[in-house]
Amino acid sequence: MMKKFLIFCLALTAVSCIYPFTPEVKDGSGTLVIEGDILIGNKTTITVGQTVPINSPNVEPLRPSGKVWVENDAGEVFDGIEDPSNPGTYSVDTQAADPGKNYRLHFLDRDNGKEYVSSWERVCTAPEIDSLSYNLNYEKETLFVALSMHSKGESFFKWSYVEDWRYRSLFSSMIKFVDTSTSSRHPSGHLEYRDYYKENIYICYKHDVSKKIMTFSTEKQTDDRFVDLEFLPIDQHDLRIQDRYRIVVDLEPLTKDAYLYWENIKANSEYNGNLFAPNPSELVGNIRCVQEPDELVMGYVNVAQISRKQLIIDDIDINFYKSAEPYFEPEEVRENQWVEYYFNMQYLPYATVFPPGDLTITYWAPSRCVDCKEYGGGTYEKPDDWE
Repeated sequence: MMKKFLIFCLALTAVSCIYPFTPEVKDGSGTLVIEGDILIGNKTTITVGQTVPINSPNVEPLRPSGKVWVENDAGEVFDGIEDPSNPGTYSVDTQAADPGKNYRLHFLDRDNGKEYVSSWERVCTAPEIDSLSYNLNYEKETLFVALSMHSKGESFFKWSYVEDWRYRSLFSSMIKFVDTSTSSRHPSGHLEYRDYYKENIYICYKHDVSKKIMTFSTEKQTDDRFVDLEFLPIDQHDLRIQDRYRIVVDLEPLTKDAYLYWENIKANSEYNGNLFAPNPSELVGNIRCVQEPDELVMGYVNVAQISRKQLIIDDIDINFYKSAEPYFEPEEVRENQWVEYYFNMQYLPYATVFPPGDLTITYWAPSRCVDCKEYGGGTYEKPDDWE
């Protein structure tokens, strides 16, 4: 008899970005989980794992040793390559795959000799993203990212996004404290001018991905399009829009069965824990074990072409961001106070009071106001594809 599963973590799945997925179950463990979709015209990423008991949150999920491949109904095979740095994650090159064929996924579990196969699926045609734009709501102090699209014959969709943004700390640091302590009992140090470009702590970058299941349907619409579907609100005080923000959206068409599967998962993750909500329903996907057809396997493999659109927002153009930081009065710190401010108060120097060359008196501020990594949790390294 099938067990009912609670799968909060599955809400983290996105269309083009695959994340470690460790569903938790009330009792028992070891249920196979296969996630990822066959993306025609793109690289396919498949992740294979197992469930862990809900009362064992610190247990690392098992990653079965196996082989993954994609097959079409003309007998063509696309082999998967496991990522050596991320066991259980496989990449399949389906960029040149024929969209006129039907496809299915295979996974061979070398640990138990079983083979798992998804159902044959047609390739869902890529929709057309007409625009990716933003709307400024001054009354709500919110920027809304909006999507407009034509369905191109499909009726069910799932989408995800990847975000990158550049932001700045409150103060730009031109000087630094150099720790010359010989022991913790005798802290000491001096100030030097910072090589601004090689020792940048003012400009940072941060990356994030969508974490909610986002689906919609045009099945009951007379028109085959959505206009300005506002799917992502960003608060006016959010660091994402302080300087430069980039979002890349992937829109994936679904079969009706795939859509209902994701709607089911979304309902389970949203309603779970509500005493008046229905119990989680059976999460039956389209993957079966060849040797034991009644074995429960979690996951649904959709086959589709995806559409992708990028939007870049510069605050210098929209002038919408407002800092939520209270005003900070810089503190003048003399040479005999440097050790106290640096080691005990966790302050950093950032500017001289007098013309360059005189470091006797300097301005200092709490480290989070000077170091962008502490301020916004990002990194100094610019993304390779940053424009």
